Amino acid sequence: MRNCSNAIPLGTLRVIAICAIIATGSIARAQPASRFSSYPGTVAGITDASRDDTTYNDFLRIVWVPNGTSVTYIGRQGVNLRVFFTATTFVKPRITLDEYLSLVGNYYHDGQDAVLMRCKPQPDQRQNLAPIIATWPNVFAAIVADLGSSGYTCPAPDPTNGNNVIYCIAVQYEDSAQSVFVTGLDNALSLATQLFATTASSNALSTDYGIYPAFTGLGFTVNSSGTNSSMTTVDMLRNSIVPEYLLNNLQLADAGCRCVQVPEYRNPANRHAAPIDPGFIWLSGRLKDNACHQIPRCGRIF
Repeated sequence: MRNCSNAIPLGTLRVIAICAIIATGSIARAQPASRFSSYPGTVAGITDASRDDTTYNDFLRIVWVPNGTSVTYIGRQGVNLRVFFTATTFVKPRITLDEYLSLVGNYYHDGQDAVLMRCKPQPDQRQNLAPIIATWPNVFAAIVADLGSSGYTCPAPDPTNGNNVIYCIAVQYEDSAQSVFVTGLDNALSLATQLFATTASSNALSTDYGIYPAFTGLGFTVNSSGTNSSMTTVDMLRNSIVPEYLLNNLQLADAGCRCVQVPEYRNPANRHAAPIDPGFIWLSGRLKDNACHQIPRCGRIF
């Protein structure tokens, strides 16, 4: 999830390419890297499993809505094509609301309801959700898959048609093995920078996918990016902690989700410090008439 008004400058994205060696994938990809199947209980094994978008199946998301709004979709109905979730594994057993917001690059919305979704889809639901690790190669492939049947031609005849513009940029991407790893990163990031070059393309990215300039496309949320308008490359890479996914925008009931919707507390400071407990969300978040369960306070399982 990204905040439009607190964005990391785009020029730093190319710098990342010469500072990081991070494995990226695409929706259609070759053999995955070796997995830590021999020691699943280790931090390495847990981390590796949480980034395997062919099998990982436990997703967490927070959104903000006006008080009392009925929430039935995981994203904005009729607006978002795909939406951001994070790997639930990384916030177990629990953290505070403010800590979670920082980790996922979000920020506190005074007076609004906090909507916390946890999705553990069944196989048929997972197929429709089509979760992908939020890397630029995967985003390019998603754009082509989502917009490819729209009849767009390239170059875009109307530069104000943002969807046509981002489609024409995404369709140019070709992933290939590189012996110098940063060359592959530079290829993806250079093309990604073009997606933010115009207002039309930037708006299409944010509307369709919730992608704002604070999105690095490295597969991780950037800690504290929701409250910082700029960040050095060193800090950006250091703060890339929690794996993030993009899921197709479906109804909560069709996505295998449970959800709690929590209003502002009488003393807002208490909600800032409220526990975000994935177990509590699952236990208390059974849908009510296919909508998020509105409850008075966040809780935890002891």
